[in-house]
Amino acid sequence: MQLPASFPIQPLPIPAAQYAAGELSRYLGKMSGGEYPVTEDASGFALRMAEDAALAPGAFRLTVAKEGIRLWASTPDGFVYGAYHLLEKLGCGFFAPDCEVVPKGSLSLPEGEDTQIPAFHARELFWREAMEGTFAVKLRLNSARSSITKEQGGKMMFYNFSHTFFQLVPAETWFDSHPEYFSLVEGKRLRDKSQLCLTNPEVLRLVVRGVLKWKEENPEYTIFSVSMNDWYNNCQCPACKALDDAAGSAAGSMIAFVNQVAEEVEKAHPDVYIHTFAYLYCRKPPRGVKPRRNVIVRLCGIENCFAHPMEDCGCQISAVDVQAGVSADFHGARQDSNPFLSDLLGWADICGNLYIWDYTTNYANYLQPFPNLQVLKPNLELLRRRGVKGMFAQGNFSLGKAGALGQLKIYLLARLLWNPGEDTNALTRTFCQAYYGPAGEAMEAYAQLWQTPGACHASIYDPPDAPYLSEETLKKAEDLLALALGHATEDPCRQRVLREQLSLRYVRLARQAVSTPGREAAIDLFGRDAKALGITELFERKDFDASLAFLKQTPLAPGRFGVESISYPI
Repeated sequence: MQLPASFPIQPLPIPAAQYAAGELSRYLGKMSGGEYPVTEDASGFALRMAEDAALAPGAFRLTVAKEGIRLWASTPDGFVYGAYHLLEKLGCGFFAPDCEVVPKGSLSLPEGEDTQIPAFHARELFWREAMEGTFAVKLRLNSARSSITKEQGGKMMFYNFSHTFFQLVPAETWFDSHPEYFSLVEGKRLRDKSQLCLTNPEVLRLVVRGVLKWKEENPEYTIFSVSMNDWYNNCQCPACKALDDAAGSAAGSMIAFVNQVAEEVEKAHPDVYIHTFAYLYCRKPPRGVKPRRNVIVRLCGIENCFAHPMEDCGCQISAVDVQAGVSADFHGARQDSNPFLSDLLGWADICGNLYIWDYTTNYANYLQPFPNLQVLKPNLELLRRRGVKGMFAQGNFSLGKAGALGQLKIYLLARLLWNPGEDTNALTRTFCQAYYGPAGEAMEAYAQLWQTPGACHASIYDPPDAPYLSEETLKKAEDLLALALGHATEDPCRQRVLREQLSLRYVRLARQAVSTPGREAAIDLFGRDAKALGITELFERKDFDASLAFLKQTPLAPGRFGVESISYPI
């Protein structure tokens, strides 16, 4: 149906609907050259917004008829998502903060109804470029750590997202006077790399008091994290051990404790949820204890293989040191058992608020190619089928740009978090054409190259000599990027291809022997080029210049955890 060259837009009198109306007016004007005034009183053909309480949070319904367009939603974010969806139906595309497509010409839409319901209630991309609010809402994200405002529809109100035990009961405050508050491991109470003693009633009192204080100081937040520190060493005192032995998992004492916190907090704040982790030592679901209705459990598969879908590959690394950014090798080839899938199904059976923490890049080597594009869709389809309500996809959250096809991953992940049924090949093609322009075809082939790891597994701390980085694959990748660069003669497309070339340059330099003639000069040139292209980190939260200096000293960058760390708000 051909739309009028100009028509009014009538939003509801709430900030998010007004924001959505303003965006529609602005983009429609760019597209057709017409005028689309935002008004409280519209007559004739118009785009009108209305509330439908039956729609799920974030969902929306569009109806197009000769009388006009109606946008229905039940929550503020639904109006914003619906506005951008309507623009996409008219041909717009939102691919990156610095890349969008806005076609010119007359406007037409098919008559009928289109209802969109998000696959996951919480859709969080922990990639820096996806955290900017104006772009995030175009991708229909509601990331807690983003800068999305209430005017833009709002976001998940999640306070102190992770690893909060020492925030609630700091060892520097309490250990000297009360070592019994902390983990007993091999007969000794630990001050460093410790957890909390989860059967100590005073620990429960301190944690409840801490959460209530957080809520008092931050009344707009509705989710508070009571979660283990980012290492092992769970308490093995007789009381904690008895709970864990009975449950067949260290999650026994964890869930019992978090349930008590949630029960106490609920008395004052029945709308508040308590969030915790099923991670490392307490990943396995417990027997005989279930999370309360106001508890969120976030299952983390940091040990997984990320080259093959969760449902197909049960191979895992046997140990992880997150602080050092290293892990053990995979223990063998593909296996019949699938520990993560078993844990997922177990938690899905007992937890009504199951969330996932996923890992979508190589944290030890941010620029290194990470062959996980082919698992994004099947993994999210599996998680949706199993009733997962919230997704957190951690990626490169450095303050600069992301290489290793980071922008493509952001786009694919965002689209799939809304609807895992989308065709990733079609999405990849559309993205590459828009983002890389004349180099799009070659870059699509480059992206496809990293979707065929074969029997090779991939972990999030793989070194630059990982098996999937074979000489044959690297040569194909270099040829494709050279072809792409030949087509990308102008910025910004040329810069985007050059940024991808950094991935292969990094792998080549990291694999060279220290004695290789000209290696130091090549690393210096690489560093200058990387900075010019917006790269700020090689290794997760490590100083860039110090990382370059470390790379000069040793191939493959082992021991990079010793590089000077940097700190910034995340």
